[in-house]
Amino acid sequence: MINIDDTIKDIANQELSSLLKIVKDGFNQKKVFHINCTEFIDYNYKDIRKSDKYRELFSDLERLSGSVLYYFEITSDCSSKVIVQSIKRYSSLPNSKNIPAIKKNYSNTNILYVGKVKKNFLGRVIQHFGFYKVNGTQGLQLYYWAKDLNLKLKLTAIQFEKDAENLMPIFEKKIADILKPIIGKHK
Repeated sequence: MINIDDTIKDIANQELSSLLKIVKDGFNQKKVFHINCTEFIDYNYKDIRKSDKYRELFSDLERLSGSVLYYFEITSDCSSKVIVQSIKRYSSLPNSKNIPAIKKNYSNTNILYVGKVKKNFLGRVIQHFGFYKVNGTQGLQLYYWAKDLNLKLKLTAIQFEKDAENLMPIFEKKIADILKPIIGKHK
């Protein structure tokens, strides 16, 4: 029979080891990407990774493997209220793709969203752009509502060691508490 007391201690020790490594060495790398939503064209039936315009972006994104904490920052002159109205308009359409929940008490912040992935960051960005074929998969769906707002974003991605993947929900929650994004549930 498994000794649950020792098992819990072993798990805590593993996570503590990952945390201490981050305290000592920090994260692997931080990358910043600038996105102009106005320039989006429909990549639902073409592979955006192979387009001339986005090939370099997705090549860089592909290098961010493993655990990634990320956030989208609004860099254009667009208020939270206008963004929320645009998201609500899009979400009310039949067959709209799933978007994370709008905060009940969102503030006039320049942070749109905070997220994390344990792997496949590149795929997650494609979902956020809106070019994932499954409507039920949640993402920002930027192509569908942000284009007409002339929305410009800065995507900051922070890559951690693979052994930090269990810590990602903690980092995401704490960073979201600090940055106060407009959308996304962070429990």
